[in-house]
Amino acid sequence: AVLPFVNMSADPEQEYFSDGISEELLNLLAKIPDLRVPARTSSFQFKGQNLDIGDVARQLNVKHVLEGSVRKADVRVRVTAQLIEAETGYHLWSDTFDRELDDIFAIQDEISAAIVTALSETLGLNVDAAPVVKAAANPEAYNAFLLAQHQIQKRTKQDVEASIPNYERALVADPNYAPALATLGLVAMEEANDLSAAAAYFERALRLAPNDL
Repeated sequence: AVLPFVNMSADPEQEYFSDGISEELLNLLAKIPDLRVPARTSSFQFKGQNLDIGDVARQLNVKHVLEGSVRKADVRVRVTAQLIEAETGYHLWSDTFDRELDDIFAIQDEISAAIVTALSETLGLNVDAAPVVKAAANPEAYNAFLLAQHQIQKRTKQDVEASIPNYERALVADPNYAPALATLGLVAMEEANDLSAAAAYFERALRLAPNDL
């Protein structure tokens, strides 16, 4: 299970960024066939709760928990992550990554690869390589995308509508960012009932990233 990473930035408004990193890591690990990873709605119910890892693991019916923190300042970001064996409470792996913000995709790839290695050694997973994040062309696109994802997860009509300009801002910064295109397709289909627009977004997204969506 991937728990929401704690926002350690000076600005509490940066919480969308730490949530986004958590969700992206969850999505990466969920792509590994031999891993069963609880969905975001299950893991994020524990956000802000200071619960024992063993209790969380029992409620989610998992054996390992990934938790961590994100500290973002200007163009620098520090991500700390630790993989815990729930039954014993022992750390299987932990690390801290200090990078420029434009390396955030590499950080996610490094974390997922390290987790795959740690779990492979412990559980004997037969995984050739960790999945690779679908990177945006630049941090501006990714930052706008994470903010939009944070808004849309609130599920209110107002928040969904507020997310659209941020998805569009992500596409201005990177017109080929498939995750933003795919999510705009969902919004067009589910919120505006505009099937034509949705089909156009989905077609572009699938053409750009047929194996990542």
